[in-house]
Amino acid sequence: MRHGHTTARQLWASARAALALAAVVGLWLIHPALPHLPGSLTDPLSQSEVEQVVSDLAWVLAVVLALAVLIGAAHSLMHERSSSGGRSLPGILPSEWPMSRRRSARERGTRVRPYLLTIAAPTSATVEATTAHPPTEQPIAGASSSDTRSISIAVLGPLKIDGLARRIRRAATYELLAYLAFHPQGGSRDELIEAIWPAQDPKRTRPRFWQSVTEARKAIGDALRDGERYQLDRSQVRVDLDDLDRLLTESNDTSDPATLEAALALWRGEPLDGADYAWADGEIRNLRATLLDLLERVGCLRLKRGDARGALQMAEQAIAFDGLHEPSWRLALEAEQSLGLRESMTRRYETLSRVLDEQLGLKPARETRLVYQQALSQT
Repeated sequence: MRHGHTTARQLWASARAALALAAVVGLWLIHPALPHLPGSLTDPLSQSEVEQVVSDLAWVLAVVLALAVLIGAAHSLMHERSSSGGRSLPGILPSEWPMSRRRSARERGTRVRPYLLTIAAPTSATVEATTAHPPTEQPIAGASSSDTRSISIAVLGPLKIDGLARRIRRAATYELLAYLAFHPQGGSRDELIEAIWPAQDPKRTRPRFWQSVTEARKAIGDALRDGERYQLDRSQVRVDLDDLDRLLTESNDTSDPATLEAALALWRGEPLDGADYAWADGEIRNLRATLLDLLERVGCLRLKRGDARGALQMAEQAIAFDGLHEPSWRLALEAEQSLGLRESMTRRYETLSRVLDEQLGLKPARETRLVYQQALSQT
C-alpha cells in the first residue's frame, strides 16, 4: 500500500510538471506583440493600446503561474524520490526493505558482486559432535525463551527489522536504525546527518533527520535513546551483530564446535545486501573478512571431526565468496584428499594456479604447494 501511494504521488507530480511545461511552451508560442506606447508619458492611451497592455500583463501573469507550478511539481517529484530511496521496490515487505542511498557510480566505486550464502547442513559426524555440547544460548533472534526483547535488527544479509510498533516509510529511517545497529556507542546529531546525507546542505538535511528520528521513535518507542548521542537500547533491541560478537568471543575460549556453527547460522548473505550506504563500506569489508575466517574455521573443525564432505562445502562457500582466499583452497584440497578425490584435487589446484596467475601474476603459496603435494602422495 505504501508503495502504491508513493507511486501515485510521483505520477501526479510528473503529470503536473508535464502540463506546466506544456503550458509554458504554449504561452511562449502565442506571446502577444509588445504594445505601441505613445512617445510621451503625458499623451493619453487609446482604447486599443490599453487592451494591448492588459493582454500583455495577463500573458506575463500566466507565464509566472505556469513556471511556479512547474517548479513546485519538480520539487515534489524530487522529494518523493528522496523519500522512497530513489527507486521503487515492489514486492518487498517494509520490514525487510533494503534502503539504498543515492550515490553515483563514481562515488560507489566497484561494488562486490552479490553473494548468496547457503549454509551447508552438517553431516552426521558433525551433528554428533555438536549435540554432545549444545550451545549455552540460542543465537537466533527471538529463539531464546529467556530473551524478552521483541525488536530485532538483522544486518548479516538484507536489512531486516522485526517487532516494530508502526511501519517505517522513510528510507532515511531505515538507514538511521542500521547505522545505530552497527555503532553501539551511537552518534550525535551532526554525525548521523553527515553519515546519512554526506556533504549535503544542513538546512535541508536537519528537517529530514528530525522526521526520521520521530518516525523511528514511533516504531521502536523508548528503545531509541536520545540526548547528546542517539543510541539503541540493546536491552530492548536484539542485533545479530551482538550475537555474532558474543559467539566469536566464546569460540576463542572454547573448542565447542556448536558455537562456531551457531555463529555461521546467523548469516543470511552479503551484509546489508541491496543497500548502498556510504558509511557502511568499511563495515562490510570487515564483516566479509570475518565471514571468510568463520567459514574456514568451521570447515577445519568439520574436517578434524571426520566430516570431510561438510568441510568441503564450507571451503567451496568461502571460495565462491572470495576466489583469492588461499586458505579456503587448501581446506578444499585437504577435504578432497580425505574423500579420495584425486582428479578433483588436480583440477582444483590447476584452477587456483590459473586464477592467481591471471589476476595477480602469482603462483600458489609454498604452504598450498606442500598441501597439494602431500595430498597427492597420500591419495
